[in-house]
Amino acid sequence: MTDETLVTARERALSPFLRESPGRFRNRRARVPDEINLKSCGLLDGRAAAVHRATLAEFDPQDVLTYPILGPVYGLLAGGFGVDVDSLVLTAGSDPGLNLLTRAFPEVSRIVLHQPNFDGWTKFAAISGCVLDPVAPDPGTGLFDLRDLARRLSAGAPAFVVVTVPHSFTGQVHEARELAELADAVAEHGSLLVVDTAYLAFTEGGEELVRGLAGLRHVVRVNTFSKCYGLSGARIAVTVAHPAVARHLFDLDPEGPVSALAVALLRRSLEERAVFAEIWADVRRLRGRFAADVERAVPGWRSRPSGGNFVTWDVPDRDAARAASRYLLDRGIVVRDLSGAPGLPAAVRIAVANEPVARRVVAALGDWHRGEAA
Repeated sequence: MTDETLVTARERALSPFLRESPGRFRNRRARVPDEINLKSCGLLDGRAAAVHRATLAEFDPQDVLTYPILGPVYGLLAGGFGVDVDSLVLTAGSDPGLNLLTRAFPEVSRIVLHQPNFDGWTKFAAISGCVLDPVAPDPGTGLFDLRDLARRLSAGAPAFVVVTVPHSFTGQVHEARELAELADAVAEHGSLLVVDTAYLAFTEGGEELVRGLAGLRHVVRVNTFSKCYGLSGARIAVTVAHPAVARHLFDLDPEGPVSALAVALLRRSLEERAVFAEIWADVRRLRGRFAADVERAVPGWRSRPSGGNFVTWDVPDRDAARAASRYLLDRGIVVRDLSGAPGLPAAVRIAVANEPVARRVVAALGDWHRGEAA
């Protein structure tokens, strides 16, 4: 006898537990030997790996037997961000931090954001019952304007207003003045500005762009350490908020899933910040050269200015984007085809890893182009 035979037709029609799931958000990532993942924009640098290797070698298994002590790492973070410890909330990755915000303020039913954006916002909207209110880039330039967000915000009820600096699809960077003006508009509207700074370490002078937002009651910063410190697998991030807002997040017990090992890896990374600052500077130097080398190898590709550890190219058409991405994948290089996203009719995004990987990508794209032209 199966479970279905025990459920009457009427119960089946009314029960919310028997509806089908679309299964959209299951993690199906697979690790392939010798494959280079330039799609997720992780920090693929041997110096970062060396720091983490040293941490793992010294990690005391006794620390797994008890809950993690968070005080020291909170102190390091407070100093780095220039805020009080009471403004900081550690979470097991940035996804839980963003999800916390939507759960902590259930009366808010709208998320105003530029599209394309981080896919997770669709998930958080579904979880919280919010409606996504997307704003497309300028159709002529493909660029985002923060004033468009302010105008959309003013047309409705208080909302979460999301800005990613730099933008996670295009690399576009907004100036401090633009961010300050949007923050003022958000405050006047009684809304909350959420600034995602996942890639900010790769922007020259990036911290100066957001420094004026620190401590404001109506601004929350969410910063994953997956990109800047190469801790994607550790799953750890911090939310920086006014203490009054942070208390709402703590009411939902955000620190529970944070592991002692993740804390140890983050603490050592913060202590070795000089090593990572050197990596970030190297990525910035390589980024421009990589963009130019690809353009020479594949005429017709045009790179967008980027503040992240990646470059996005506008390409002639979707078929070219699809074919180039497939060609690289067949050679063990995973990239992201962005074609069809708002403002990106045909585009490819590739992470900046290191010089040997960059040369490999350029050579492969050159081979592909010559094959297409033959």
